[in-house]
Amino acid sequence: MHGEADDGVTVDQLADLSAGLLDDSTAARLRRRARTDPEVGTVLAGLDRVRREVAALGEDPTSAAEVPDHVTSAIVEALRAAPPPRRRRPPWRRAGR
Repeated sequence: MHGEADDGVTVDQLADLSAGLLDDSTAARLRRRARTDPEVGTVLAGLDRVRREVAALGEDPTSAAEVPDHVTSAIVEALRAAPPPRRRRPPWRRAGR
């Protein structure tokens, strides 16, 4: 599946399916296609596997080094010293100024 299958199934669509971003009708169509087309099924299975592996890394405290105390302190200090964010008027209110 090089970007797009014959009937327009793209890797992006399969990624959206894996992420749960599609409407029910589109998701059902793509799931049916994944069950009947080995190439589409393989791509979807790979995307699902990557999502699970990334999620598992986020749950594993040993998957990333600890942030040194001096870095944490510097970030906290910079945030405290920064001016508060300016409140911006929504675009629909700016028109009348």
